[in-house]
Amino acid sequence: MDLDNTLVDREQAFHTWAQHFISEITADPADLDWLLASDDDGYTPRAELAIALKERWGLDTGVPDLVARLLFDHVQFIETYTGVPAALEALGAAGVVLVVVTNGIVAQQERKLQRTGLAALITDSVISEAVGSKKPDPRIFRTALEAAGRHGGRGPAWMIGDHPMADIAGARNCGLLTGWVSHHRAWSTGAPADIACPRTVDVLRQIIAAPPGRGAP
Repeated sequence: MDLDNTLVDREQAFHTWAQHFISEITADPADLDWLLASDDDGYTPRAELAIALKERWGLDTGVPDLVARLLFDHVQFIETYTGVPAALEALGAAGVVLVVVTNGIVAQQERKLQRTGLAALITDSVISEAVGSKKPDPRIFRTALEAAGRHGGRGPAWMIGDHPMADIAGARNCGLLTGWVSHHRAWSTGAPADIACPRTVDVLRQIIAAPPGRGAP
């Protein structure tokens, strides 16, 4: 399972932090849209975004300090999506091995898992910084499959995520079944996912209810 914008609402957390940041530096509130677009849901490299912040607003803060703020300040606002913890508990009770596979740095992503209580619900986590590859690189998915195997995972494996390329196409290329969290977006990238729902909890519930031999990761 992906973490940001799949299990946790990273978009809303960053939006909330960005509002506070804009107010703190007394920038024009209209600049919020620019900051959110420049962030690109976290896909813009943090150092690149930090430099852009300095250039736009003439900030005295150094790039390393801005990078740290971009990485960690929004974590205090991170929350799980509605219904996700209960659905994970149900999957875990059914014997499903739950592995989070996420791009990002270890300190940041582990902090999110701890803050939201997800660390106690999942079996393991695979974070790109730790393994040296990022989604959609097949190596990170293979590492996640190996982790699941060490914990007794058997049978079909699913990847659940919100990003069409990083999560869905990357996982499909490794032979995984896929569940896409659409957030009400239309699919427009290659073959569709095996399951697609607007909300994470609905994808998880469909997997819980899937027939034996197909639906149990």
